Amino acid sequence: MTADLSQLDAQTLDRILCAAADVFARHGLRGLDTASVVAEVAAATGLDPAVLHRDFPTRLDLAYTIALNSAHKLVDDQLADRRQGPPAERIERLVRRHIDHCRHHRTEEDLRRTVLPTLRAVDPARYRQLSGVRYTYLEHLRSIVSEGMAQERFHVDSSYTSASTVLETLESVVNWYEPDDGLSAEELGDVYTDLIIHHHLGGPRH
Repeated sequence: MTADLSQLDAQTLDRILCAAADVFARHGLRGLDTASVVAEVAAATGLDPAVLHRDFPTRLDLAYTIALNSAHKLVDDQLADRRQGPPAERIERLVRRHIDHCRHHRTEEDLRRTVLPTLRAVDPARYRQLSGVRYTYLEHLRSIVSEGMAQERFHVDSSYTSASTVLETLESVVNWYEPDDGLSAEELGDVYTDLIIHHHLGGPRH
């Protein structure tokens, strides 16, 4: 895999990734060969297929770039919230932002989890890069949990283990949530906030 994105401006790259995510949402990662994926993306964006082939030689190149871009958006958004407050309030804001991200970037999150095992086997450098973004998120979560433990607001034995459980729980949203099934994003946020704060972190109910 030799994707070279140096000649793409941010707006063009975003158009490509949005179009490719739509293709993967309809056909799956392996439903079309690379040439067919590129043809659909070219038709949707008006870009030269040869340029797309140059920048994304394989489906995995496209899927990896989509997944990495989505992961950065999620984590950067979480880290950008520097508002202070009780740890439980900070966790609630984090939970609701995560759910909102997954609602709008479900395909991207599915791709991230799909490509990680493949990258681990065939491209360790990219695996480390994508996993590193997740680790940054995990450490951010752990810092909030640690603060809650120090204030005796969260009652858990290990900040790292608890943060890992919280992140795995948040990542499970894309496994089952369907916006058309009748549960609103706000209601889903209520469910996950209660589960995480009161069950996973042992936070008191008021």
